[in-house]
Amino acid sequence: MMAYINQARARRRAAGNFNERENAEATAPGREQSEEEIRMANIKRNLQAPGTNGIFRIVRMGARTAEFTFRGWTTDPSSSRLELIEVQAGPDGDVERAIVRRMIQLIRQYHEDTFNWESPRLNRVVVLSARIQDNVGLEDFMMREFFGESVSPFMR
Repeated sequence: MMAYINQARARRRAAGNFNERENAEATAPGREQSEEEIRMANIKRNLQAPGTNGIFRIVRMGARTAEFTFRGWTTDPSSSRLELIEVQAGPDGDVERAIVRRMIQLIRQYHEDTFNWESPRLNRVVVLSARIQDNVGLEDFMMREFFGESVSPFMR
């Protein structure tokens, strides 16, 4: 039995050395990533747990109700909390706009003026205004951010 365990250890060490050489070659300076490496890096990034700082994620959306999660703005990952927020469409019946309006309420609990928004849609950080007088622009931006470019300005 001990001989089998020692052989397994030797195989793992040899495989580990091979992986270390392969990783060193893959991260060598000046080397461009292959399409496969780029694709795998994107998959790994997408499978990571969501961040800890002001992250919204829609988890369920029906015709009149929806739920989204919010990970509050904090700089300490160990003290971040995840809230589940339920939203009901108002008299206008627009559940998407109800989601965005509730998200804006949460944002205003943390920010009164401008704040940084990391936009996956635009692939960059955008400075947005949480001021009441800028509500229309913020609402329209959030609608596009979560529900796409097809948001009509007449759907208010």
